Amino acid sequence: MAGLLRDAFPARDLGGDWGWAVNEHIDLGAHVLGGLSPDEQAAFELHLSGCLECRQELAVFAPVAGRLGSVDAGTARTLLEPRPTEPELRAEVDLLDSLRARRRSRRLIQRSALAVAVAASVAAGVFLAPVVRPAPAPDATYEVVGLTGQQVGLGLNAKAWGTELRFEGSGLPTQGTLSLWVVDSTGAVDQAGAWSATKTGKTQMTGAVPVQLDEISSIQLRDVDSKVLAELQLPAHPAPQSS
Repeated sequence: MAGLLRDAFPARDLGGDWGWAVNEHIDLGAHVLGGLSPDEQAAFELHLSGCLECRQELAVFAPVAGRLGSVDAGTARTLLEPRPTEPELRAEVDLLDSLRARRRSRRLIQRSALAVAVAASVAAGVFLAPVVRPAPAPDATYEVVGLTGQQVGLGLNAKAWGTELRFEGSGLPTQGTLSLWVVDSTGAVDQAGAWSATKTGKTQMTGAVPVQLDEISSIQLRDVDSKVLAELQLPAHPAPQSS
């Protein structure tokens, strides 16, 4: 370590005049670091014997010399090497900017390809919207006119669990609650659905009952007071023949 410091700070020409050639107070640091030449070291020690201030400062900085003595020459040379210059740092920053630009360009290309695919699909008459398939035709359809002009259309679908009803009505009451009821062949009644009246007097509704289609006797549209506004009588089904 001392040799490196002597290389970094060459010995000065003392010219035989100690007072002019050596500033002993300044040379205190060089002495601690081992950077003085033999002539400078001799002059400093002569000064130190008669200078209380330098002796006190030397006592404070003496531990530094011990720590520096534990640093090997290779580590010391590494510490003395210059830091990376600005052009080198600039090159690293430019590399990061280039990578970011490539990612942005890749995302832009992907989005553009998607837009072109959508445009081509539209031009070819291929629409990417979900396909809405029409509901299957009901097993039975009926229309009935109520006592006060209500127009009612019913579509009935037989299910394993009962019957699905599709109701469509117009000219209905515009206030209160309306409901749809199913009467089976035994006279039992099940509610298929209920809804609040609309201002237009029109309603579409899908309901269900746990009654098989061939067991339905009639279907009734009722108002909030349970008054029957319209009723559909289904044709009777013949009873199965007993063997």
